[in-house]
Amino acid sequence: MKPIAIAIADLHLSLLQPVCRADKDWMGVQAHYLKQVRDLSHSLNRIQPLPVLCAGDIFDRWNAPPELINFALEHLPNGMLCVPGQHDLPMHRMEEMHRCGYGVLKRVGKIHDISGRVEGWEGAYVHGFGWGQRILPFDGKGGYLHIALIHEYCWVKDKSYPGAPEGCHLSTFTSSLAGYDVAVFGDNHKGFLADLVESETKVINCGGLIRRKSDEIDYQPKVGILYDDGSVQRHRLDTSIDKFHEDAAERKEVPLNMAEFIEGLEALGEHGLDFREAVENHLRTEEVEERTKEIILRALEQT
Repeated sequence: MKPIAIAIADLHLSLLQPVCRADKDWMGVQAHYLKQVRDLSHSLNRIQPLPVLCAGDIFDRWNAPPELINFALEHLPNGMLCVPGQHDLPMHRMEEMHRCGYGVLKRVGKIHDISGRVEGWEGAYVHGFGWGQRILPFDGKGGYLHIALIHEYCWVKDKSYPGAPEGCHLSTFTSSLAGYDVAVFGDNHKGFLADLVESETKVINCGGLIRRKSDEIDYQPKVGILYDDGSVQRHRLDTSIDKFHEDAAERKEVPLNMAEFIEGLEALGEHGLDFREAVENHLRTEEVEERTKEIILRALEQT
């Protein structure tokens, strides 16, 4: 078997350093991880770099400032095949892509957005399903390897947050993944490999590329290596330069951005979540001060 692609997701590039991190050069840390992806794509195929598949959330915020977009242009692998995540899109809406940093990368040709379409190379086809797009099964293999590139929360036992919706469990994707040899997921920051026996699909949830939260300190970031026989391996990344605040008191509190908070709730509501569930999901993904979270959730209990 030979490697044919590298799979990544949930880069969440940002100028603002996460509160749990104690790095002296946060941009250098992010560059370090992106260089590992580029180096791996070259080392696995010395004739030309392997394609890199990115399952969403290149940026931590849709309105990435020019400095961060320039950083992405310099450090991302060239020609990644991508789908957008909700963090990449204004109001989490695909039709607003022209307004965001992801849209800039697409427009200048740094990435190839394949949301809602298929891209092929050397015996393999990638079918793109960005945030909010329905995953459609594939019914005609024709001797090629077919890969679904998806940004949607998918979990298995011990690889989720407490109370994760049953409707997002891997088993619920059986029918929609029929016909695919491999499914590459983004959104869940806890990476895993699994098999969907019924659809004969190998599933990789890439997990977060860079540790950004205090509950991820013990997590080991990895990327996926896809092979021409449909097998997948997870490749461990070097985390030796990472620095974290050991004492919670050293971490700066992050004020809740109400505009982004309300925007996130409006978009989440379109995906079948009730109001409380939407609030809890948003608070879970942010480094908001615990006292603020407590006040918001207590207020919800009284409504």
